[in-house]
Amino acid sequence: MHRRSFVQLSGAVLTAPALDLLVAGAPALRAAENGDRVSPQLTDTIEQAVRQARALDDSEGSASTLLWAGGIWQNLGKLLTESRYRDSEGVRLHTAYIELSESYGWMLFDAGYHPQAQRVYQTGLRLAREALDAPSVHHATVNLLASAAYQEAWLGQYREATTLLDVAVNRRPGAMTARLRAVVDMRRIALAGQQGDLEALHRADGQSRFHLAAAGEDEPWWTLWLTPTSINAQTGRALLAAHQPEQAEPYLSQRGPDDDARYPRDRMLFASELADARLRTGDITGATAAARQALELAEHVGSHRVHRHLNGVTNTLRQRHGSHESVRELLPDRPDVR
Repeated sequence: MHRRSFVQLSGAVLTAPALDLLVAGAPALRAAENGDRVSPQLTDTIEQAVRQARALDDSEGSASTLLWAGGIWQNLGKLLTESRYRDSEGVRLHTAYIELSESYGWMLFDAGYHPQAQRVYQTGLRLAREALDAPSVHHATVNLLASAAYQEAWLGQYREATTLLDVAVNRRPGAMTARLRAVVDMRRIALAGQQGDLEALHRADGQSRFHLAAAGEDEPWWTLWLTPTSINAQTGRALLAAHQPEQAEPYLSQRGPDDDARYPRDRMLFASELADARLRTGDITGATAAARQALELAEHVGSHRVHRHLNGVTNTLRQRHGSHESVRELLPDRPDVR
């Protein structure tokens, strides 16, 4: 069977059977017979590097970490194919590579490198197809599919995004954890907002809260960012994308600029979107207050995606409401944020 790849930015066609071929049903990846052996200690170091890459992206955005993360991703790929390792290390290495593919792909997406991000996502899925069968591999694969779906929704490829999410939850339903289901639900919230489907949006919001409340202690480490507050923020963002600023504002206003110091990019993005929602409802004073919060974070966040959104909001404030006192105080002669 010939399959089409979701890597294409336009005209992509992705079906569940085709994607199932990509992520399931192949023999385990074989390490090189004559390569150097990967020790448990090196595996520990690799796992730490994967966590560091995600933490740096969360704290600084993609701009300063992209090159470093890309080097780790490429080197780990070489290690997998050119080295020897036992099955116990193999599971950990395969999991780490899929997790890193999600993080590095997200960085590329955040920086605006969409074709490159999609290629990284697909490479991670190809490894997932051949990886050893283990819960950690499955969990990382579901997260990778969910992030790939988020990008597809962002790019307007709604059918592809839906298929990716459906495969994520259906490939091994019994292995899904509660937090992992909540992560997928969060991506469904975003997809529904892009499509303007308010019924699906609120249904996904309710499901994400239900699954988050049912979460236990044995959850993937990269799901710990998910909280009720982050669901509020995602729902507000989706409502804003669905052109419902009045409904979006209460959700976005529940996320303050000091919610979690580890995630300045998220705080900047949602302060920017709160400013956008208030701007659309005519609350100029409230919009400038939220924009001020975003601008205070801007110096510390390297994200093309978030800075572009904030630029759009501040430009609209300046051009349409430049005579308003709060706007004059915030943006007297201020250039666009970069």
